Amino acid sequence: MKKPKDIFKIISLEAMLWTIALLYLLFINPYQTQEFTFCPFHNLGIEYCPGCGLGRSISFLYHGDFIHSLKTHPLGIAAFIVILFRIIQLTRQSIKNFQSQKRGASWQTSMN
Repeated sequence: MKKPKDIFKIISLEAMLWTIALLYLLFINPYQTQEFTFCPFHNLGIEYCPGCGLGRSISFLYHGDFIHSLKTHPLGIAAFIVILFRIIQLTRQSIKNFQSQKRGASWQTSMN
């Protein structure tokens, strides 16, 4: 039986962080104004940021509101697709690496 810690050996940290970020955007209410932001530009008092609105746009997309998604940030849908493919790519690579390490370890133990 696999231990729960084995999942951290298989899935990369970057893939986990992107997955957590997308799950966070799934559960927030995009229609509610929020005071807190992760944006360093906004936190420094700079009003313009090319990335602001991406998260909210993805959240609107999750809720099926494509019009608001495009109005909030025109690249929100594209960003969602890119992030999703990145998660898939990282996960496939991590599983492939884990399997090759596992095969290598079993080969080494059979030789001893």
